[in-house]
Amino acid sequence: MPSFTGEERQLLHESLQDYFSNRYSFEHFRALSDPEHTDGFGRAEWAEYAELGWLGVALPDYAGGSAGGMTESGIVMAAAGGALSMEPFVSTLVLGASAIELAGNAEQRKVLTDVATGAHTLAFCHTELDAGYARDYVTSVARRAGADFILSGEKTFALHADAADSLVVSARIGDENGPIGLFLVSPSAAGVHLKPAPAFDARRGAAVSLTEVALSASAKLGDNDVDLTDVIDTVLDRGALAVCAEAVGAMTTVTEQTVEYLKTREQFGQPLAKFQVLQHRLVDMSIAVEEARAATHSALTAMDAGTPDCQTIVWRAKVQCAQSARFVGGQAIQLHGGMGMTDELAIGHYYKRLTMCETAFGDAQWYLKQLAAKAA
Repeated sequence: MPSFTGEERQLLHESLQDYFSNRYSFEHFRALSDPEHTDGFGRAEWAEYAELGWLGVALPDYAGGSAGGMTESGIVMAAAGGALSMEPFVSTLVLGASAIELAGNAEQRKVLTDVATGAHTLAFCHTELDAGYARDYVTSVARRAGADFILSGEKTFALHADAADSLVVSARIGDENGPIGLFLVSPSAAGVHLKPAPAFDARRGAAVSLTEVALSASAKLGDNDVDLTDVIDTVLDRGALAVCAEAVGAMTTVTEQTVEYLKTREQFGQPLAKFQVLQHRLVDMSIAVEEARAATHSALTAMDAGTPDCQTIVWRAKVQCAQSARFVGGQAIQLHGGMGMTDELAIGHYYKRLTMCETAFGDAQWYLKQLAAKAA
């Protein structure tokens, strides 16, 4: 069980809120999202997060972390979402670090120490063309070359893969029918080609092409050829839950900003906030946020407690958060009018981030289908 007390979680929340409210303005976000920016996220900020201990809240003791759980990661993600943070929290701390912790051996897990200090970032490269949201669709193959491997395959856009220090890549071991393994790959290795691109919300990433990439035996996570589909399933569930928390943080800020906007804009000589029909819409937005918050909190608690039906609870939370994100983002744009879609106003950027959260790791429709299949 995670070792954080309620008081420690509150202190973590307060420190994050204080930092982002005072140090991570909308202008700062715009500067980082500029296509001319070197990395697309703040390297100096990432180092600060490490100094403040935020990068290690959910990492194990042996990596210099605080041995927290998904609840602690959720607190970080909610604050990051509320500020439109551009840094690689999900790709490095949730996806990449989880894969190494769950599948790696003792030697491979040593890299997590560098993750905690901010010296090493990761990207999780699993999804392939034609996979949709299917989690077990892997056509990339790591052929054996003696004790080593030759990896070839194509991975679709992975967030922050363009600037990651290591890629965690899924591939079938031996041939196209082999078990699914995970490999640590250097982006600079011969045969690795990155195709950088911006995501819808201006965060960056890359599709990854791997052609006859020579890997040592130690690049494969773990000491045997056991199929890691279950590990990947857990990693993706953690990712889905992390973006739920991120969406809750973003929706909270969106609702607050919409309320303030309607207080300042006037029509017929009075603030828009005084019109009852608009007040009702604000109430509906607030309810949607709280529904998402409650579902996310329940899922975080279930995951940290190892509840038997944890995955079902996480998937239900993803459905609720996806639906709430679409509703809150859409309402906010409408209530801001044409200004809501301009780059100069933050609300349009929050809408884009919420759209990313809505569809990341599966949209509401996909999860509903999975839940229906489970119940059948």
